[in-house]
Amino acid sequence: MNRLLLAALGGVVAALSACASPSPLPVRPPGPPWPAAVLDAAAPDPSTPPQVAAVDVPAAAAPADPPTPAASPAAASGERVRMFRGRSEDEWLRLMSERPVVRTLERFHSTLFVFHMDLGDGVEVSFQPERPGQETFWRREVTSYHLARLLGIDNRVPPTVGKRVPLSAFGRHARGVGLVVDRRGMVLGSASVWMPVLNPVNMNLAPARREWSSWVNPARPLPEASRERARQVSEVLVFDYLAANYDRWNCCNITADEHDDLVFRDNDAGWFPDVINRLGDPAVVRRVPRYLYEAVQRATPEMLRASVSRDPMAASVHLVASRAYTGYELRRQALLANLRRMVARHGEAAVFPWP
Repeated sequence: MNRLLLAALGGVVAALSACASPSPLPVRPPGPPWPAAVLDAAAPDPSTPPQVAAVDVPAAAAPADPPTPAASPAAASGERVRMFRGRSEDEWLRLMSERPVVRTLERFHSTLFVFHMDLGDGVEVSFQPERPGQETFWRREVTSYHLARLLGIDNRVPPTVGKRVPLSAFGRHARGVGLVVDRRGMVLGSASVWMPVLNPVNMNLAPARREWSSWVNPARPLPEASRERARQVSEVLVFDYLAANYDRWNCCNITADEHDDLVFRDNDAGWFPDVINRLGDPAVVRRVPRYLYEAVQRATPEMLRASVSRDPMAASVHLVASRAYTGYELRRQALLANLRRMVARHGEAAVFPWP
C-alpha cells in the first residue's frame, strides 16, 4: 500500500515539473523581411492544431490592463486635432487599446499573418501578431505610425497601437499559425485601423514609375491633373526614406482607398539598425510639400522617441533599437541637405510646389 502511494505521488510530481517548464521558443535572428506576396486569405486545414510558442514573461512585465495612450502634445496644447476616417486619431488609439476583441473575422497571409478583428460598435482592426522570428515586426509598425504623425502626414497611415490579445480570441484562425504567447495566454502585436477598401494602383510597374518619377523631379513641370497624386507620392518617399523602408513598391504595399487616395500600410520593413544607418540615396526625394520640409527640420530623434514612448506597450516592450534613432538622424540630415541643394539648383517654387 505504501509503495503504491509513493509511486502515485512520484507521478504527480513529475507531471507538475513538466507543466512548469515552458516550451522552447524558436529563435531566429531578426533581419529584413522577405519580399511581400499577394495576400492569401485561404484558411489552413482545420484539422491542423494551433502552433503556439510559449514564452515565459514575468507577470510584472505584462499588466492586466494596458494603460490608455497618453494624450498627444497637440491635444494637450489645443493644436489641430488629427482626424482619420471621421474620428480623431487619439480616439482611435484609445478605442483600439482599451476594447477587447469581440471576434476574429478572417486572416490574411503574405510574409506575415494579419488578422481582421472586430472590437464592437463598428471598431475593426488589422492585428499583426508577434511570431517566432518576427518578434519585432509589429513594433516597427507602431514606430512608423508615430513617424507619420510627427511629420504631419494626414490620412495616409492608419493609426496603429500596441495591443495584447488573448489567444482564445483568435479562435479557429489560430490554427497552423505560430504565435508567441505569454504565460497568461496573451499575444502581443500591433492593431491598426481596418481599411475596408484597398485598391491596387499598379504604381510599382515600370510605366507608372517613369510617370510619377517625373512628377517629383523639380526639373520637370508638374501636370495640374496629377498634383494631388504627386503630393502623396512625395509624402511616401520622404516617409520611407527616413524609416529606411525598402519594401514599398510592389503589388501590395502601395494601394488606394475608396477615394483613390494612397494608403501607406505594411510599414514593418523599416528601422533595421544595419539598414537605416546606411544613408542610401537621399536624392530619391527632390520635390516635397513645404509643410513636410519644415516638419522634417523639426522632427528630431528626441521628438520621435518621445512620441513612440506614449504607446501603451512602450513601458514593457522595447519598440525600436537606439541605433535606429541614430540612423534616422543621419538620414534626416542627409535629406535636408539634398533638398537645400535642390532649392539652390531649381528654386523654391519648383522644389516646394505644394503648401
